[in-house]
Amino acid sequence: MGSRWLLRLGLLVLAGATWAAAPTEPRIPPGYQPADDRDERGLWDELDEYEQSLRRSPLLVDDPQLNAYVRDVVCRIAGDYCPDLRVYVLRNPGFNAMMAPNGMMVVWTGLLIRVGSEDELAAVVGHELAHYTMAHSLQQFRHVRATMGLGTLLSTGVAVVTGVFAPIGELAALLDALAFSRKQEAEADLLGARYLQAAGYDPRASYTVWESLLAEEEAAVVARDEPLPFMRTHPAIRDRLQALQTWADAQPAPAARRTRQDRHRRVLTGLYFELMEDQIDTNRYGRTSFLLERHAELGVDPALIAFFRGEMYRQRAGDGDGERAAEAYLEAIKTGHAPPEAFRNLGYLKLKAGDRDTARQLFSYYLALAPKASDRAMIEFYLEE
Repeated sequence: MGSRWLLRLGLLVLAGATWAAAPTEPRIPPGYQPADDRDERGLWDELDEYEQSLRRSPLLVDDPQLNAYVRDVVCRIAGDYCPDLRVYVLRNPGFNAMMAPNGMMVVWTGLLIRVGSEDELAAVVGHELAHYTMAHSLQQFRHVRATMGLGTLLSTGVAVVTGVFAPIGELAALLDALAFSRKQEAEADLLGARYLQAAGYDPRASYTVWESLLAEEEAAVVARDEPLPFMRTHPAIRDRLQALQTWADAQPAPAARRTRQDRHRRVLTGLYFELMEDQIDTNRYGRTSFLLERHAELGVDPALIAFFRGEMYRQRAGDGDGERAAEAYLEAIKTGHAPPEAFRNLGYLKLKAGDRDTARQLFSYYLALAPKASDRAMIEFYLEE
């Protein structure tokens, strides 16, 4: 989970009136560029350098369909600001999106597997865009620059905090150091919700996305994935959601919501294998189980859901998990269109259990479905043994 987003959610609402009274007009116009003698020019130049590094990152997702989808959502929300923005989708299983003052937006794939619809993705994007158009990062930069140099900000705790390579991590560290105030969060929350509604999205997504995150936090607590999560322990969160819900429920619901949800599911399914592999590797099984259940409700291919449930049990390797994994792989295979890896991994489980004949049969199916598999030599060794 992205700590920056969790802190934002927890620090915002002390009273509904504070949220409702926040000013909500953008402070920079479309096409804005800082003058050479403005103090933010140095910040922009630094961010431009890191954006060049970002473009060379092996973690960037280069799938044309996914990039076009995210860019389309961003531009629909951004309107006249769209030409000023560059959008990068980064392969990272955490829930996060970030917007830099120079128009660079980074969206983590962990966000894409957690939002339940295009509307919810637009809600997160709208909040980030509001920070950008309200020039909040520039305001915070001016606030801290007298006591903490930019170079120091860009070099603090990068690899440990973000788990990504340095230039991307330094951007996150910078934006975390420029943490927004409660007033700024209130402004961005309301303006982001207005952007959401104006673009024709369902304004209720402004709070349903957070309700789902709270449910995931509960699942993490039950599974003891990690120490007690921040969102569960912060009392202001329920007030925040109530304030959002009061405003959004008073707005008319837009048409074509089902069509947008279908598009999100199709795009998600197209890269589901890679994205869920990343999630499995986090070893947070309560969160993974929650996400698989949610994806099943969204209509993701049952073969993929069953396969990754098997992967989750196989990697957890607790008491009875071998049997649970085998059942899940078999469930995937029975759909008739399971990933080839379901046959291979079930074969390994059968081999471990001493059922060599069934294992050989499953390995043969795997090679027939994936003749160019990178582990073909190893599988052939087991077949010949």
